[in-house]
Amino acid sequence: MLVALSLFSCDKEDVVVPQRHAGRTVLAFFWADNDLNNVLRNNIKTMMSGLQEMKDSATLVVYWDGYSSDKNWSTPSIVTYTTNGKGSINNYSKEAIEELCADVNTTIYDLIGLGDLKKTYPSQVSTEKQVMQTVISDMMGYYPSESYGIIFGSHGSGWLPTITGTRSIGVDGAYANTAMIPELAEVLGTVNSRKFDFVLFDACMMGGAEVYYELRNVTEYCIASVLDVPGAGFPYGSLMPYLYENNIKDYLSAICKIYIDTYNNNAWGTVTAVDCNQMDGLAAATRNVILANQDRLKSVNTANLQEYGRKRGSNDSFVGVGYDMVQFTETLCGGEAPAEFMEQFNKTVIYTDYTPNVSASYYRIDGDNYCGMGMYIPNSSTSSKYLLWNDYFIKSIAWYHAAGWEETQSIWGK
Repeated sequence: MLVALSLFSCDKEDVVVPQRHAGRTVLAFFWADNDLNNVLRNNIKTMMSGLQEMKDSATLVVYWDGYSSDKNWSTPSIVTYTTNGKGSINNYSKEAIEELCADVNTTIYDLIGLGDLKKTYPSQVSTEKQVMQTVISDMMGYYPSESYGIIFGSHGSGWLPTITGTRSIGVDGAYANTAMIPELAEVLGTVNSRKFDFVLFDACMMGGAEVYYELRNVTEYCIASVLDVPGAGFPYGSLMPYLYENNIKDYLSAICKIYIDTYNNNAWGTVTAVDCNQMDGLAAATRNVILANQDRLKSVNTANLQEYGRKRGSNDSFVGVGYDMVQFTETLCGGEAPAEFMEQFNKTVIYTDYTPNVSASYYRIDGDNYCGMGMYIPNSSTSSKYLLWNDYFIKSIAWYHAAGWEETQSIWGK
């Protein structure tokens, strides 16, 4: 009996069951092997600063795939940062970190190097579907939690296909190495049996109906911008504590307001928080509008609509990616959007805002025609760009089928 008990005890000790932590863990997935390498690295520093403001314990799990020359992580890596709610990070006290920051010889590498390196990978293309799935699963495995929110940081351009000069989300070494939104949504649904509490896109032009609709089954809420995001990205030092609040919906407005306040008067910005659970309803409302006004589709002049893939200097690669959704609806309906459509739209968009004081004309917003959500309007152009966009839109984007574009293709496609 004693031998049996001894064997049973040993067996039990060999079984390691990961602790599921209460509350939310935030994941940050950075495609940084591009010209945003330095600013994305700085985002980790500001995230650490935000963690130090937490009043409760919390963990940030970072995946980093940057330049091979990066001193800390020359290969793709998973790193964790945990605060005890008293200003410490990992095993470093608040005082020790403050002393380190005060030292003029301290570099950003020294600061982000305080993270706990969990795993390194051989060189890989981190925008590939299977790689994303493996990495995010690993990130969650290193810190099992009741729920998760996830941040994606890199270049972005909404729903667009990967073609020369354009992208969807993420750039890993070459512009051809980008992730498609339908694939990203599939990955998030595979790694997490529950919906993510939020997806935050720290990337340009991700605030379109097509993106939100793809994510409707994998996240509760999404935060994104219809325009470019300033290079410094989201102000994590101020907003990180909000990302861990239990009822994240109550803090989405505060998160967005911090973003706008940060860039008002000194840069530009648009930001929107969307309830992705309402996207099926918005697709149905949009479908009703489009089908009821099919005969007017040809009369809508997109040149008169607020456009979010604007020409920036000589770069016109993104022109046409998305137009203001409500303004399009108003124009299609002869000047006023149906009350039923607006009721559903207002359920979907929890908060949106923009910076009114902008010097660069291509980032200036017409507030009278701004709703915070962009939408692609397919067209009959025979240019190679739009032919490719329309083909991808038809074959790969779920919004095409849900929002009424499929039934009207014989009109706009001629």
